[in-house]
Amino acid sequence: MSQSCSSFSRWFQAYSPQHYTHYLKIKCLLEWAVGAYERVHVRIEEPLPNDQIIDYLRSGDHSLRSAKQLIAEAKDFPAQLRHLMAVEQNYAVESCKTIYEVVTGNTDQEPKLCELERILIAQRSQYVDEDDLDILLGRSTHAIAELGQKMTNSNAPGIKECDAIFERASRPLEIDLEEMIIQLKDWMAHMIIRNDEDRLTMNFIKVYDDRFAAQRKAIKFLREFLRAVQSPENHAEGIDEEILSQSESIPKELNILDLGCSRILHDLLLPESYKLFVR
Repeated sequence: MSQSCSSFSRWFQAYSPQHYTHYLKIKCLLEWAVGAYERVHVRIEEPLPNDQIIDYLRSGDHSLRSAKQLIAEAKDFPAQLRHLMAVEQNYAVESCKTIYEVVTGNTDQEPKLCELERILIAQRSQYVDEDDLDILLGRSTHAIAELGQKMTNSNAPGIKECDAIFERASRPLEIDLEEMIIQLKDWMAHMIIRNDEDRLTMNFIKVYDDRFAAQRKAIKFLREFLRAVQSPENHAEGIDEEILSQSESIPKELNILDLGCSRILHDLLLPESYKLFVR
């Protein structure tokens, strides 16, 4: 975390509620854009109808343009907050471009998505708290993506390397609900919102709790999948067949939860003119 934020209990308390709320508007638009493109990506084996694909891609592009406009309005904000906006904008733009290349047939670009996420986490960590909920989820997601990428290579990782990656993926998720609630309430208290704060706080608690739970499920799936692959002769002994049957549903669930989190923040902070344009 930035040294200039070290005298505050939360990184965002170094900035005024006005500046922080403006940043969150940008963040939710950029995250919606990536999530909208990922919605098409996670359904690549079972494509959405063409009209829905067009809807999601247009919605993502609209959100990128809206975020760019809000970033331009922040030219007099504190330098570190503007730098964080630029980091997140670059990640969103490059991720959307790369996802589009992948879903239109250039699958060689798939590993770039993992590298973009690694860069985002490394850069974002310079500005926000180590226990920030989005940072924790990001570190876990990146570890899972790294393992998935290694599994597709001809030189697949051994058991010890897999265990080390699983540990990196699981450790950020070791946060209890009480700590999550405290952090989210601090977060909400520093926003300027236009709706019922208590109801939306409960919505945020639920969606973040669900996101952490879905991430744990993804890790469990990969563990069981590797057990089945590494010991096929013992596949029937102790393997969780139910979790293995969710290979397609887990990525979709994670994407739906990511989009849901962005939508809650969008509805909380942004006027109707920034609507997301998805049927």
